[in-house]
Amino acid sequence: MRTRRALTYLAAWLAATTAAVTLSWLGVRDVIRGAVLDRPDPVPAVRPVIGRPPEATTPPTSAPPESAAPETSAPEPTRESSQEPEPSPVGDVRTYDVGGGRIVLSMEATSASLVSATPKPGYSVRTWTAQGWLRVEFGGGAHGSSVIVTWHDHPPLVEVSEY
Repeated sequence: MRTRRALTYLAAWLAATTAAVTLSWLGVRDVIRGAVLDRPDPVPAVRPVIGRPPEATTPPTSAPPESAAPETSAPEPTRESSQEPEPSPVGDVRTYDVGGGRIVLSMEATSASLVSATPKPGYSVRTWTAQGWLRVEFGGGAHGSSVIVTWHDHPPLVEVSEY
């Protein structure tokens, strides 16, 4: 009789717990689905150079004069057309060294943008961006670093966390 009563209480507790978990899940599943983003491509550590490489010009060769001692002369400097450098990021550029790597951000009065994210050896980098915030996460096994920048209705605010 005593065992039957204990099993009845256990069954009632199990039913109530299952109902509570189910109702909680139904309430938060849409929020979780909206917050989970696809895995983005890693951000390159160095920006690619845009433009064509300078063309190499080779002067016409002629037969060397026949003489006893070879002549040596310094090569004349060649003038190549200069290409304009790539524009630098706008705003205040700030670097954040965290446990998993280095992040460079361009901070403006009302927004921020990611310039580069370079992971340390053994870490990988993931980035997320949306209107009003960005997140960079370095993951390396059980340890990682996360940098979150928000600027919705306020100047950019940087939060760094290590885990």
